[in-house]
Amino acid sequence: RRLRESGLDFRLSDRLENAVLLDGVAYNELPGVGEGWFFIQDEASQICVEALGAHSGETIVDVCSCPGSKSFGSAIRMKNEGKIYSFDLHKSKLPLIEKNAERLGISIIETAERDGRNPDESLFGRADRVLCDVPCSGLGVIAKKPEIRYKSISEFERLPEIQYEILSASARYVRKGGILVYSTCTVLPRENRENVERFLSEHKDFEAVDFRVGELRSAGGMLSLSPDIDGTDGFFVAKMRRKENV
Repeated sequence: RRLRESGLDFRLSDRLENAVLLDGVAYNELPGVGEGWFFIQDEASQICVEALGAHSGETIVDVCSCPGSKSFGSAIRMKNEGKIYSFDLHKSKLPLIEKNAERLGISIIETAERDGRNPDESLFGRADRVLCDVPCSGLGVIAKKPEIRYKSISEFERLPEIQYEILSASARYVRKGGILVYSTCTVLPRENRENVERFLSEHKDFEAVDFRVGELRSAGGMLSLSPDIDGTDGFFVAKMRRKENV
């Protein structure tokens, strides 16, 4: 109603219950900024949050969380009930999460500086759901970050191994029967599908889990999104479960 009253063009997402899609609108033109009515997030990232599927009362670990939108989306799904540990390598970025969590009225997020390759042992086997939105080449968001075009491809060569180390370390947080989601904002198979296939081959206590968001369906637990087909950022999401009986 407030968007209509402001004369702004928007539409509701066909895929997501709580998404409003806008184009060509400045952030400071939107009503409700100061009141914490919303936060900005691409539809692809919201699809990732839906795949994670957090519920009220659960314990969630977001291992590479800044600037925090996926933690916020999960907290909203959880109705601000439960616990979210939002970790990031860069301590200087954590206030972005803390400030926006306060603006949004979210109190269940706890932030900490942590390298995803060195997990917190006190949380091993305790998390209902773990999100590894790992550092990546960012080739899926060139439209928003055109400077990526000028990076040398050699800068990306070490990323798959770093991503795999983060994924393997973070898997230790997941309780039996719990969910592990791996995501990137790139389109390169070696950062996406190949990392997940390697993980599943080397971690027999995990299995792929298919999921659906709107009309989008994963295959083998994996979903790739692209701007030209899906109207989102270029993005990759994989969902896995830690087996109960292993």
